[in-house]
Amino acid sequence: MFTKKSIRWFIFVTLLVLLIVCTEPVMAGSSPCGGSVTVVSGDSLYKIATRCGTSVFALKLANDLTDADQIKVGQVLLMPGVVIKGSNNVDIYIVNHGDTLSELARLFNTTLSNIISLNPSIKNINLIFAGQHVNVPSPNSAPPEDPPVDDTKIYIVQRGDWMNKISNRLSISLTELIKLNPQVKNINIIYVNQKLNIPEEISSVIVARGDTLQKIADSFGMSLEALMKLNPEIKNPNQIYAGQVIKIQ
Repeated sequence: MFTKKSIRWFIFVTLLVLLIVCTEPVMAGSSPCGGSVTVVSGDSLYKIATRCGTSVFALKLANDLTDADQIKVGQVLLMPGVVIKGSNNVDIYIVNHGDTLSELARLFNTTLSNIISLNPSIKNINLIFAGQHVNVPSPNSAPPEDPPVDDTKIYIVQRGDWMNKISNRLSISLTELIKLNPQVKNINIIYVNQKLNIPEEISSVIVARGDTLQKIADSFGMSLEALMKLNPEIKNPNQIYAGQVIKIQ
């Protein structure tokens, strides 16, 4: 007859085996302690975090813990940098320190727009936390298809531009701009004269600090004269202000 102690031990071993089978560390950025840690006598989240090069906050977030003091001997804790096998060609990655969505797109051989589409709960794509659970494509999933570009026009990157600034000037979301440009692997790296797809229906831009009419004209491959003709209320091309709306068609 099984004792209560033997039953508890059997359950613990079973859970540990399942955890090992269902999770695997990623190729880069994984914890020095591996994919998981089993709590031993005398452990605390602080001691584990220090030992494994992470933080108490990250461990709490990774393991859905509300109280840092409520861990038990034999409890298995997931570490930042581990992949949990999922379903429907989607796995779960636990964010590690220093990770960005752009880096995760590269790590999992996909596009940033695909990562964003798999994680609609992420409102600020520039802000993810160690310990956060992020959906990622499974290795055997089909690569995402590039969005159609028939209904787009071209924006030419100017000096001082960055993706978020461009999206604000065009009054579209950064997510939409990223989805239209899967060739941009890192939204923090774009270069002067690079061509970006933008929605065809955009007919005006909002002047940003430091803009000039010539710079705006260059952004859309227009001449200054053509831009002035579309905006006859502007008498002096050197006098525009931040927040002003400029017609581009």
